[in-house]
Amino acid sequence: MTQKTTFRVGALCLIAALSLSACVSVLPKAKPASTVYRLSIPHGVPETPGKLLRVVNIELPKAPRALSGTDIVLSPDGRRLTAAAGASWAEPVPSQLRHALIDKLAGDGRLTGIIPSGGTRAPFRLHIDIRRFEAVFDNGETAAPNAVVTLNLTLTDTNSRRLVGSHSVSTNARARAATVSAIVDAQDIATEEAMHKITAWLGGLIGDNP
Repeated sequence: MTQKTTFRVGALCLIAALSLSACVSVLPKAKPASTVYRLSIPHGVPETPGKLLRVVNIELPKAPRALSGTDIVLSPDGRRLTAAAGASWAEPVPSQLRHALIDKLAGDGRLTGIIPSGGTRAPFRLHIDIRRFEAVFDNGETAAPNAVVTLNLTLTDTNSRRLVGSHSVSTNARARAATVSAIVDAQDIATEEAMHKITAWLGGLIGDNP
């Protein structure tokens, strides 16, 4: 092989190597997949077949922007809000809470919660305002946080639009550790207690009405 041929081959190899290097460098680096969690609120006892239950339209809860998505929200001091890295809820917080309440009501034996639709008309409508749904690091950022749920409720008569009642529910549960999985477990406990309180309030308010 002549010197000129050797130079050409070497140059082509160098160009190919540089081209490959350039192609590799512009590719995005692989990121670890985000862990997705869902609330695991226990279902109640199935309702009694044939029993006439009071029906309540459960409106999609309203929430501040920070609490309206799928972020698992954390608070380092009770005022500032941030999101857990590499983890999220399976669906937006308002949707999860509505489904959790419908499941809880299903086992109450007095009430049935439904999602409003065009052809559905129920005698009552429940409006929920999510005030808090986060884990607060109230003992420092390395200590187990406190999962907090605060909801404001308004029940109205569908036909007359009359206010039937209003109520506030606030619950909390201490996580077992400062980890996302432990925070999710604590949020489950706090949410379950909140759903129990809402169900008891609704049952006492309209569950036994004719």
